[in-house]
Amino acid sequence: MATILVADDSRANREALAALLESAGHTVVRAADGREALARAQEARPELVISDVLMPMMDGYELARRLKADPGTATAAVMFYTAYFGGQDAQALAQAHGVARVLVKPSDNAEILRQVDAVLASRGESRAQAPANLDEAHLRVMVDQLLEKTGALEAQQRRIERLNRTLEVLSAVNALIVRAADRQALLDEACRIAVEKGGFRLAAIGLAERHGGAIRQVAAAGEGSAERDLARLNLGTRSLIWNDAQSGSFVALPLLAGGETSGILLLYARSRDFFDEDEMRLLHELAGDIAFALRHLAQKARMDYLAYHDSLTELPNRSLFTDRMTQALNAARREKRFAAAIFVDVERFRMVNESFGRKAGDDLLREIGARLRTAAREEDTLARVGGDHFAIAVAPFDRPGDTAYGFLERLDRALAQPVVVEGVELRVQLKAGIAVFPTDGESTEVLCANAETALMKAKHAGHRYLFYAPEMNARVAESLDMENRLRRALDDGLLALHYQPKIDVGSGTVAGLEALIRWNDPELGAVPPARFVSLLEETGMILAAGRWALRRAVADIRRWQALGLSVPRTAVNVSALQLRQKDFVDSVLEAIAEFDGVAPLLDLEITESVLVDDIEESTRKLQALRRAGVEVAVDDFGTGFCSLSYLARLPVDTLKIDRSFVVRLRDAGYPRNIVAMIVSLAHTLGLRVVAEGVEDDEQVRLLRALGCDQIQGFFVSRPVPAEEVEELLLSSGASTRLQRRMSAA
Repeated sequence: MATILVADDSRANREALAALLESAGHTVVRAADGREALARAQEARPELVISDVLMPMMDGYELARRLKADPGTATAAVMFYTAYFGGQDAQALAQAHGVARVLVKPSDNAEILRQVDAVLASRGESRAQAPANLDEAHLRVMVDQLLEKTGALEAQQRRIERLNRTLEVLSAVNALIVRAADRQALLDEACRIAVEKGGFRLAAIGLAERHGGAIRQVAAAGEGSAERDLARLNLGTRSLIWNDAQSGSFVALPLLAGGETSGILLLYARSRDFFDEDEMRLLHELAGDIAFALRHLAQKARMDYLAYHDSLTELPNRSLFTDRMTQALNAARREKRFAAAIFVDVERFRMVNESFGRKAGDDLLREIGARLRTAAREEDTLARVGGDHFAIAVAPFDRPGDTAYGFLERLDRALAQPVVVEGVELRVQLKAGIAVFPTDGESTEVLCANAETALMKAKHAGHRYLFYAPEMNARVAESLDMENRLRRALDDGLLALHYQPKIDVGSGTVAGLEALIRWNDPELGAVPPARFVSLLEETGMILAAGRWALRRAVADIRRWQALGLSVPRTAVNVSALQLRQKDFVDSVLEAIAEFDGVAPLLDLEITESVLVDDIEESTRKLQALRRAGVEVAVDDFGTGFCSLSYLARLPVDTLKIDRSFVVRLRDAGYPRNIVAMIVSLAHTLGLRVVAEGVEDDEQVRLLRALGCDQIQGFFVSRPVPAEEVEELLLSSGASTRLQRRMSAA
């Protein structure tokens, strides 16, 4: 067995050949280039050197020449194993350099071993000699010519490898397009393939935005960002190649849709002049395939959308409505709540089509759909289920009458303004049929059928709406009538403020007033607050009523002050809807501006649960009002979820114990202990304590014993008009009677 030196700059080729030779029993020495091979040969003195031709540092010809020129290595046989070899000149040049055999890659293992054995067997018997007629000058010319040819072959090989990589990218992206169902996933993966398989430094894709046409990067892989280039590129429909001495080169390829550029594919190489004509043909094909995939996905998304949406109004169609209605019923069934189906029909729509044409009718339907959308809640589903028919799947709710009434009231507001069609103002009238789960049906099919039956009856009977269950019609009609009356009362100034005194437990003097809204309807008489206060909040009228109450209370306080009365602090109740308004602080500051620099005597009473709904925002708003001299009381304390940590953070001055605890004070144990804890907690935090709903002497005695500061309720006085408050504040006799009664309790 022989010592054989293997020289090849490809590690894979080098190791494969070495393993084959070692399996045949030879000792193998390895070298990565010609220079290393020469040094290793001088050390190991191999019998055979097997070398590649094209290698860095020193090629195979130079290695063979130097091996033959060195007496220490001249006896070694030389064999070429290379992919770059051909022609008679190359064969003659190899012989001239003493090369015994030339084997072309790749060769069969058996053939390689046979050739190696043949060279070793003939070693020393007939050494390859340069032809006698080749002088040194002729030899050098042949070497130069062959090197030139091998250089061209090497460049061609690099080009082929690059084209193969691009073809691999094209193939992988096409395979991706076949299975891709999501646009973003397609673009991300295409960029990754271009970098990993194509060897690009960076791959990026930008798409044109729907409005304005600006190109925005939506996917990228590799090093760096293409956003700056996308911002400055204006391709049109032609590609662009850019070369830079420092950063290499990049190509920008338009993604065309219908002859227009819908996006750009950018590929960045690490060297200049990277993109030749053949590669550009493949890259244009790649960009075309990506553009095709984008069009296909967009069309598929549109088809999927239209399968469940109405193309005219962009609302859900009957299929999607049925699915959402089923979901609403399932949720209502789990939560033991109500749900509803509402079907709506446009009155005299056929006349619009006949008078103004189909386009005008379509415009009207789009406008009605938009307005109906504003009437439905966010969690409800509005759909167009027929020509001029709409339907609403109402998500779970708690009170059937209030919710249906709320929708109909919002519907009235949405259609209050006329619709302009072909320059003509039209007053749109709708009919509605309503069915409520579970009383009117427990399945989607039954509930919707009953809602449509109610709609048909409403149309025939000339009613604006009808419930499938007759008793619901009476309830909602009553609610609508009450709302209309309340709205007129607010507009006509028929609301009034009554005031209930708060009495200091120790002295029996009037320590404060609470302003309460009262309504005396010309036909209904005095309407209990329980019937209209919640209606104010549900309809949003509480905003206007709340602003009015603030201004009215300040006006009454200023009038009492002008009479020379000693006016206590007066509180006005604030609803959750008011507190959430962005202009809430401004509305209060505007009201107290009437005090003209004098310390305002206005307080606000806010329910505990409202304050902790958004603790950060509530704190910010109340701190601003406190700085202006407005005090804050926590109303109905003990019924919500206001923890000690929340209470310590809130800028409040007073706690009002809810009436439910006061009523049960006679029961020893739990109720009395709760009141004692509230009083102790409030005093620890430096707050006043007011007990609401106090009605008898025993409650007064117990509250005094527990340390309560003030009381309020029928024991002191019912809420009275502003004129009677003047008498209370003006009359020393009234004050004396209160003090005596408190002392007697």
